Parts: sequence; C-alpha cells; structure tokens
Amino acid sequence: MKRPLSYRWARFVIQKWQWILIAWIVAAVVLRVTAPSWKEIAYDGDFEYLPAEMTSVAGTRLVNEAFPGVQSRSQIVLVLGRQQVLRDEKVGLKKSDDIVGLDLLRRLYHRLGEVSWQRAIELGYKSGPPAENPDGASASDRWIQLAREAFDQSIQIDERFYERISEQVPDTPPNFYEPRLALAYWDRGRLLEQWGGAEETVGSDYEAALVLLPDLPTMAVPIGERDLAPWKSLLDVLAWEDSVVGPRLRKRGARLAVLQLSSELAATGNIQTVEAVTKLIDDVTRYSMHFTDPGLQLKMTGSAAIGGETLMGARDAIRYTEWITVGMILLILTAVYRAPLLVAIPMISIGFAVVVSMGLVALLTQGSINGTIPGLDMRVFTTSRIFVVVILFGAGTDYCLFLISRLREEARDSVWPVACRKAISGVMGALMGSAMTTIVGLGMLWIAKFGKFHYTGPVIAICLLVGLLVCTTLTPALLRAFGPAVFWPGRADVQKKTQRSLLGPSPLSSSDTQHGGIWSWISLLLTRHPMAAMLIGGALLIAPGIYGFVNERSVTYDLSSQLNHAAASRQGLRLLANHFNVGEINPVSILLVRNEEVPREELRKDIKELTTKLYGQSGVASVRTADDPLGDFPPTRDMSLFGGDAWRRRALQNHRIAQRYFFSDVAKYENNLVRLDVVMNGDPFSVDTAKQVSQLQEFLTRETSEESSAWHHSEWALAGTTPSIIDLRQVTLSDNRRIKFAVVAAVFAILFLVLRRVGLSLYLIVTVLLSYYATLGLTVLFFRFAYGDDYVGLDWKLPLFLFVILVAVGQDYNVYLVTRVLEEQRRLGWLMALRRAVSRTGGIITACGLVMAATFFSMTAAIWFPPLVSACGFPTQNGVALRGIVELGFALGLGVLIDTFYVRTVLVPAYIALQGKWAARQ
Repeated sequence: MKRPLSYRWARFVIQKWQWILIAWIVAAVVLRVTAPSWKEIAYDGDFEYLPAEMTSVAGTRLVNEAFPGVQSRSQIVLVLGRQQVLRDEKVGLKKSDDIVGLDLLRRLYHRLGEVSWQRAIELGYKSGPPAENPDGASASDRWIQLAREAFDQSIQIDERFYERISEQVPDTPPNFYEPRLALAYWDRGRLLEQWGGAEETVGSDYEAALVLLPDLPTMAVPIGERDLAPWKSLLDVLAWEDSVVGPRLRKRGARLAVLQLSSELAATGNIQTVEAVTKLIDDVTRYSMHFTDPGLQLKMTGSAAIGGETLMGARDAIRYTEWITVGMILLILTAVYRAPLLVAIPMISIGFAVVVSMGLVALLTQGSINGTIPGLDMRVFTTSRIFVVVILFGAGTDYCLFLISRLREEARDSVWPVACRKAISGVMGALMGSAMTTIVGLGMLWIAKFGKFHYTGPVIAICLLVGLLVCTTLTPALLRAFGPAVFWPGRADVQKKTQRSLLGPSPLSSSDTQHGGIWSWISLLLTRHPMAAMLIGGALLIAPGIYGFVNERSVTYDLSSQLNHAAASRQGLRLLANHFNVGEINPVSILLVRNEEVPREELRKDIKELTTKLYGQSGVASVRTADDPLGDFPPTRDMSLFGGDAWRRRALQNHRIAQRYFFSDVAKYENNLVRLDVVMNGDPFSVDTAKQVSQLQEFLTRETSEESSAWHHSEWALAGTTPSIIDLRQVTLSDNRRIKFAVVAAVFAILFLVLRRVGLSLYLIVTVLLSYYATLGLTVLFFRFAYGDDYVGLDWKLPLFLFVILVAVGQDYNVYLVTRVLEEQRRLGWLMALRRAVSRTGGIITACGLVMAATFFSMTAAIWFPPLVSACGFPTQNGVALRGIVELGFALGLGVLIDTFYVRTVLVPAYIALQGKWAARQ
C-alpha cells in the first residue's frame, strides 16, 4: 500500500537529517553573502505607487516631462516665530529675534550655493561665466548662476549678522561658520576664480576668508569632494529676506524659509535631509538663541519634513519591533518549556527562516529591478520588513510549538527516531492547512492596484513558504540530532521499546490515560451545552462587531496625523498654522495642455479669464500664474500703473521662482502647456480640502467640455498633495472591496480542501469575520479614548491589513483544532474525539496565540519602550512613533487574542458539538 505524502516526507527528513542541516547552513551563508541589504533595494512613498491612470499620477508625470530637473516636488519649511496662545492675540517678533533669523539664512544660502555648484559640476561645468542669454543657457549654467547668487546672499546676510553680535561674540575658537561664515568667502572666491571674475574681487574674498580663519586653505575640502548627499535634493531657498517674495513669507509674529526639494515627500533620501536640517537648526539654536529673549521658536515642517519623519518612525518601529519580538518569544518559550534546547531550537529555526527568506526576497527583487530575471515584477518597502519579521517570527514559532507538542506525545510511546517521524507526519496536514490559509490569503493582495498592497502581500507569502519549509525540515532535523536531551532538565518518558505481555502489546498508550486540567473541563462544558455556548459567545462579539462595521471607513489619510505631537514637523505645523494659511505651502498644481500650439500672449489672455473663474470656486484662496507668481493680485484688487504693487508684480514675473515654472521650455510643451498653482483654504491633508479639490476637478471637466470655452478639448491633470490623497483614497477603497472578497474565497477554498466539509468551512469563515469586525470596533473605541480630541480616525491602511492578516492567520488555530478532531474521530466517537482534541490542543494553541499576539503587540513598542527604558535610568533616544503602526500592532494583537481565547475556545468547539449531536440523532 502506498504511504501518504506526509509519511514519506517525514521519513525522508528523519533519514537525511544530517544533509538537511548542511543544506540550510549553506543556503543561509550563500544568501547572506550574495543578497543585497534590505536598505539597498527598499522603496518608499505612497503616491508613487498609485495606478498610472490616476489624475495625480498623470499630473506628476506631466510635470516631470515638461519641467525636467528643476521642479520642486516637496518642501521643508522653517518657521521662526513666537506662539500665539489665543487666536486674536497679536504676538510680534522682537528686534533681537532677527539675529537668529540671520544666522539661519546665512547658513542656508551657503548650503544652497554648495549644492548648486556641485550639481553644475555633475552636469559638466568646468569654468567660465554662464551664458548671458537665459534661454540659451545650459543646465549647468543655470545652477552655477544660482550658486553665485546664493553665495552673495549668504555673505551679505553674514555681514549683517556679525554687525548685530559684534559686541557679544562668544569667546570660542572660530570655525567655518562661527562667528563669521568664512567658508562662504572662500567658496565665492573659488567660484569667481573659475568663472573668470575680476582679480580684485577674487583676491578680496580670499583675503577676507584668511583673515576670518587663517588655516582655511588646509581645512577646506574642494566643492566636488564635499559630502552634500543629505542636501542633494535642495533646489532653491525662498526666505523672508528676499526683496521680491519676502513679503509673503513675513507675518507680525513669524518668518518663513522654504526649502524646495526635488524629492517626493516620502522619498527615502528625505531621512538624511531632515536629519541634516535638524542639525542645522540645532547649530543655530546653540549659537544664536541666547542673543534674544526666551519664547522664540525655530521649527521645521512641510511635506518633506512630515514624509522624512514618517520614514524615520518606520525605521525606529522596525528596530524596536525586531528586538522586542525576539525578547517576547524567548520569554514565552522559556515559560512554556523551561528547557534550554526547546527554547533554542525554535529560535535557531526562525533565525534561519528570516535570513534565508529575506535574502531570497532581496535577491529576487534585485533581479527584478535590474532586469536580470525577465518577467519578474517584485518590490519591497521599508515597512514591509516589519510585517515579514512579525509574521515570520509569530507563525514560525507556532509551527515549531505544534511540532514539539506532538513530538512530546509520540515520544511517550515510540523510540526517538520513530517519534520524530510520527510527529512530523501527524502535524503535517495541520501545518500545511494553517500555513496555506495565511500564504494564499496574503498572496491575494497581489490583485491590488495600489503598489504597496500589490507587492507586500506576495513578499510576505514567499517568506512564510520558506518559514514553513524550515519548520518541516530544519526543526525536525535539529530535534532528531539532539535526541531526547531536548527536554532537559525535564523528560518526555521516552519509550525505549514497546512493552508486551503474554497477550501482546497494550492497546492503550500512556498518553491516553492522562486527562484532567482546565482544557478537559472546558471541553466537557462545551459538549454538554453547545447551543448556549455558541449563542452567548456570538452575542458578546456582535455589539463591537456592529460598531466596527459602521466605522470601517472612518479612517484618515492625513500623513501628518501619523506622527505624535512630539515630532518636530507636527510642532512646526502648529507654529505655522498659528500665523499662516497652511495651504500656501502645499498648493494644487493645475496642468492644462491645449490640443494645438498658440502664441504665448494668447495663452496669457486665456489664463487670465480662467483665473477669474477659479477665484469663484469654493475653497480657493489664491491662484498663482505667470502674471501673478505668488497669487497676490486677484482680479478684484485695484492696482495703479506706477504704484508700488505694479513694480512688485513686474519684479515677481522676472524672479527666478517664475522662470520656467508656469511655461515649459521643452519643445513638445513650449506653446501649449500651462501651469497654475491653486492655494486652498485649509489643511491640504483634511477631508474638507479634499472635497473642495474634487469640486475643482468637476469645474475643470466642465470647462474643458464646453465649446464656448477657450480650453475646449484641452487635457488637464492635477498634481500636489491633496490630489494625490484623493486618488489614494479612491484606489485603496476599490482595492479593499476586491481584496476582501478574494481573500475570503481563497481561504474558504483552502479550508474546504483541508477539511472536506462545506458547512464547517463556512462557519470558520463567519467566526473570523465576526472576530475581525469586533476587533476593529474595539480598536476604534480604544484609540478614540486614548487620543481624545486628537483622534481623527484610524490609519487608512489598518482595515485592509487587519482583515487580510486576521482572516488568514486567524484560521491557523482553527485548522489545527479541527484537523485534530477529525484525526481522533477515526478511532473514537465524535464526543470523545472533540473532548480529547480540545484538551490535547488547548494548551499548545494558547501558547501559540500568545506568541503571535506578543509579536504583533511588539509593533507598538516605539510608543512605550523608549519612555520605559528612560524611566529605568538608561539613556535612550526618543524616536518618532508612527500611529499607524502602533494602531495596527494593537489591533492585530487584540484580534489574535480574541481568536485564541474566544473563537477557538468557545465558538468552534460549540459548533462541532452541535454538528455531532445532530448527526447522532440521524
């Protein structure tokens, strides 16, 4: 008779255990050496992975094509101001506050000069002045001109700064930046020398640099060799000292300096940029803040600051999650087994699983990115690592616990090699069934249109497949190698030889005679009163389940709300909102493409008419155009021909912020593409602003559809933070519906293949769905209470990830219990089989549930671990806790606990008992 596959697999593993150990060691070493690190291949950002047909994606693509290399995609805004406690309070800056502002600007403009010069060198600049005709200037010429202007501004501001502090200069050794910015004189002299500037100008700059810092020639690094990587994305600095744009960046109680960046707001490089800006702020605060009265604040905010701090929060979450996950599993395994080897073997196995799976995924992703593996489309993200580590550690430990528990039973009746083989064969079906529900369920994320969902699910599924393979090969090989000593200092009562009597072997194993304990009592109670248990058990979950169902879409897409109040960008945003309209730093860009080329003057005329209509739209605060680059002059504002406003408007039109911004100089778009920036009233991340932008989209659709309009048949697109959030919401809500249906169908199919019972499979799906909605409802209630007035909704990613992981992972323990019931029914009646299965699996499933819940709860560590360590007297660096990760970790941990201690303990056994009673009456 042909043996089942599980038996043949188990026999192979036990017979070839030495070769299996060697194979895994070799695989781990090879992948560790050859695979790239996660950081090298990890992507970030949300908006970049929206479907190509979305409006904001088309707008961003059009901006990149029409304005290559010079357009800002995000900003860091530095706010210098004093906080207003009351809305109508008039808090003004003091005269001495200017000292701090001047110190900040001289450093910023110098950085801009360095970066611009280095960028020009990368584009081919060697020497000589830029072309006099701007339209004919090369790319490098534009940057070398900006570098010259930036150095000039830095030195001018440095002179004013020193005038203010000359009588209070701190008694510290001079350096590049303090008390004078000696390096700026040196850099301008070097630039003018290559430029071909006047010798006396070059000489005076060198002389000034040497007077300020005599050792500067030996200390200064050539511009092309300086480490400016953190500042590489800096395109320009707009500040309140600028004679043209300055008035829009000054208020009575605050000043703004806007760093325009080429990077997307959630680009990985923004971490370095945010850290560099933070250091610059610290340097300014340390050196200049004591020159003025207390109460002045210098804060950072803006889309890139929020995005960068979000990535930093993800980095901290990964670090805390990994270490605390390992620590929690060690504690739980130690409490469960109290045997060193039984703690070590699962940890060694999972360690191999993590190294091999992540190395394999990294290698495959690298091959996908560089095209060496044709047809493969894989990407990984920084936050994907959290899910891989948590789920792999949790599920891997569970698989090991299932195997060891079964081995302890088998070892009582068989010699060690046979016990190992029986244990693997006995749990193989349950492990495959429980693992495949998780793998297939997570794999269903592949059908998502949103890139982060689309790629993350299959990556976790691949890692789980590796984890399953490790736990069914390497773990039993280690157990076979160590022998019964794994139970030391306890013992498993290994049966060296089957005991026989004159009547043959005893039909009752020692394990059969053992009974009692809490799980036997629970199984007895459930089989006596199954209907009451199921009805009462279900009723307790219905109320929070209904609340969760009602609030499933009550989520927030506000990226800034992800950060806690201690985050620098949140503090800066509050200070900014105290004095300015927040929408000014995140305008909505409208791009209109005519179906034919027209003269520039005709375009300007049509833009003027369109601008008048835009001012009439709901929520529009101002419209920035080529004729009005800052939106200072709405159609209703009267302006005399020779007045100051007219002069300023002409100056704005010729300012560098307007050059190549509203009209493209790319041949394809030169005379048919127009760009306008619309500033909305309100927070760019808010739901109200999103509704106003949606109305703006409807207006553009009407305007381009009307035959009488000058923009009839023109194509339009939007770019900016708010349009991207609108598209993100639209695509993720669509993904949620399709993925939920696909996950439920896939998990049901796996359950049916494993259990071969339609009714039972459907019931298991219903219990997990009820568990999901109850968990969601309890999570909403908890964070409403925890955040108080600051609660704006759960993170938008939480419902989908909670659903997929809970529906998939939540079936693990149900499958293990039900397969044990079916196994016991082969030789016992349904009543004894159920009681025996519940009593035998209760303890181990509870331990597994605690392990999985602990790994998920470790995702919340960023919010409580640093304060805990600090309270214990150890030095720690407070990180940025991401609310989304904290909320998801809490929800997943709570959901697993509900599944472990409630669904699997009460609802599933009660249903099986009812089925058994019904079948017995037939």
